Amino acid sequence: MEKLNFSYIFKNSFETFKVFETIPMKVAGILIEGHTSSIWQILNHLVIWQRFGIEKLSNINTEIQFDEAQSWIKEQAPKDVMEWNNKIQEFDQQVAQLKQFIQTLNMEDAMLNEKLEIVQEASIHLSFHLGEIILMARQKNKYPKPSEMKAFLQVD
Repeated sequence: MEKLNFSYIFKNSFETFKVFETIPMKVAGILIEGHTSSIWQILNHLVIWQRFGIEKLSNINTEIQFDEAQSWIKEQAPKDVMEWNNKIQEFDQQVAQLKQFIQTLNMEDAMLNEKLEIVQEASIHLSFHLGEIILMARQKNKYPKPSEMKAFLQVD
């Protein structure tokens, strides 16, 4: 049997579409009409949720509980640019960690199904909230329109 390439399978599953490269800190803290959370609150939720996923992947045989309500912070906005940038950096490091973990997956792992389920949940969760953030940023004209995306996503 040929070895499955999990990095290929999940190749674009953790694409972030450079979402935080255009959003200024002041927009991150605005509660936009029709939304229940600010971009800052969603970013923190993603970091807390991904921290849980990474911990679960690292300790697959340990029962680890996640409290959804506790993953949402009350602070609507970051205190300053440094806090905003540090949270984005933590988020980016977690995404890189998840991508690196995927490279270690192999068919001989007795816990492969459980690990794949966590990776899939992390990918779906990230995709949902990134879409939400992109919509909010577009409402404030801080993210490229669909017709501008190809040029925006070009690697320099």
